[in-house]
Amino acid sequence: MNISDYIEQADEVCGLPDTCVRIQELLQDETSSIDDFADVLACDPLLTSHVLKLANSALYNFSFSIDTLAKAITALGMKAIYSLVLISAATEALKKLNTQAIDLDRHWRVSINTALILKRLAGDKKSFDSERLFTLGLLHNIGELIVCQVTPVKAQKCEAYSAELLPKNKQLIELGFTYAELGAALFENWKFPEKMIDTIQMQHTPDDNEEAQLLHLASNLALISVHPEMYSIDSLLDDYLIQKFSLTEAKLEDAIDWANLGAFSLFALVNPADASIY
Repeated sequence: MNISDYIEQADEVCGLPDTCVRIQELLQDETSSIDDFADVLACDPLLTSHVLKLANSALYNFSFSIDTLAKAITALGMKAIYSLVLISAATEALKKLNTQAIDLDRHWRVSINTALILKRLAGDKKSFDSERLFTLGLLHNIGELIVCQVTPVKAQKCEAYSAELLPKNKQLIELGFTYAELGAALFENWKFPEKMIDTIQMQHTPDDNEEAQLLHLASNLALISVHPEMYSIDSLLDDYLIQKFSLTEAKLEDAIDWANLGAFSLFALVNPADASIY
């Protein structure tokens, strides 16, 4: 099977709501107002509920409660709200997939830690949109869930990576493509912004794409945080990227610790299964 076959079969099971497309259109319309965004979100009560839960989570750690869409939009801004909409819509869509063939807790631990580490690394650099990067980190390995739905045996084989055989290389052996490539194709099918699609596509070979470079670092740090017995900073991280972003070993370890602490409160909000692992 090729990537198109997987996307076609996945599309029969899950898809994003029209709300995401309408929010994206409003973001591109300079005349749109907070009320316009609130009106669109109000048409999807489930999505609204998830957005408010995330806005009140440890991800933002506000000292006040956000109990209305207008307050959420005012406090966070529309780009952040759009990121939360994508997260909520994607995780709702993924609930429809059959993911029993893999360790779903492991999948979401790596994904959540990647998102938190990426947000931490990007937070000190004004040139990066940390909200968009958080979304990309959380959904960077979404291709695994699609493979699990369509060809569960192959997903199980891909899950059998090791210190000597990295996940991306195991995927190439079993599938002929990586989860990153499949995820980028799914994002394109879901009409995600082109910049997000490119970053996901290039996460293993980032070249000069700085967002993809940060995602590459963050996803590897997440693997280290979840599999400390298997991977280490010395074995996984690119010295060039560490130096480029002025990341000391202390900063890298701090990012891992911060993600491990923050994951607890986010796991139950975004994991379509349960939070039993915590």
